[in-house]
Amino acid sequence: MRLNQDFAMAVETITYLKKKKSTRYIQSAQIAKTLNFSVGYLQKVMQTLGRHGILECKRGRIGGVKIRAKVVTLLDLWKATCGGLDLVDPSLAVMEKPLKTFRDSMSKVIIYKKPKSAK
Repeated sequence: MRLNQDFAMAVETITYLKKKKSTRYIQSAQIAKTLNFSVGYLQKVMQTLGRHGILECKRGRIGGVKIRAKVVTLLDLWKATCGGLDLVDPSLAVMEKPLKTFRDSMSKVIIYKKPKSAK
């Protein structure tokens, strides 16, 4: 199975920010260089995550991104980057159970959880 590039970048970005354990903004150029991503494309993905309340984005010289959400699951990143889980419109009844199982399993995989000491 080939994953959507935006989804893969989102997962890697959240994982990177989690490992940094920083409460400060981290510049997209630093993230892109470390993860070997295009800065421009990464900024597009981060803006999408910002619109979905997952990241907090700040523009400017001292700007960057940090995680805003208290909890981030694979399902959160999937919805932000890939949209819903509907494969066809109208949906096929035969796909309802597998999609529900997929959705349920992705919602259980927590990529990030804000530490209790953080505000």
